[in-house]
Amino acid sequence: MIRKSSLLVAGLTFLLSGTAFARTALPPLTAEQADKGEALYGAACAICHGTAMRGNFQTPPLRGTFVARWANVPVSELSDYIQRAMPLMAPGTLSREDTIAITAWLLKANGVPVGKTPLPSDDKLLHSFKFPAIPAGSYKAVIPD
Repeated sequence: MIRKSSLLVAGLTFLLSGTAFARTALPPLTAEQADKGEALYGAACAICHGTAMRGNFQTPPLRGTFVARWANVPVSELSDYIQRAMPLMAPGTLSREDTIAITAWLLKANGVPVGKTPLPSDDKLLHSFKFPAIPAGSYKAVIPD
């Protein structure tokens, strides 16, 4: 009985310490990265996804359902997908730096605040950040509806 009580106390201590509920930090990005990504988006992505990122009948939007689709997925997976498959008419032609900048723009446009630390281009570091699950109405997107 004492052993079960000790395990229960240890388990509760772990849970209450906050370790079990640690939140993933928002991906870092700079205004410079996002601005470059916005310009690249305009040149390479807006033709299909639209300037307001709403998509069209053939192309998915890059807000709303996009956030739900990528929520809690490592940012590295999104950047890898962009680099491998986009733009649709010339997949794989974006440099790693341009891909990271576009990823930073997508994060900013969907409510992730800019800071002083750039979004890393290293896959291991990038993998440690998840695309945030931002509940509708709890943030202000850069591009208004």
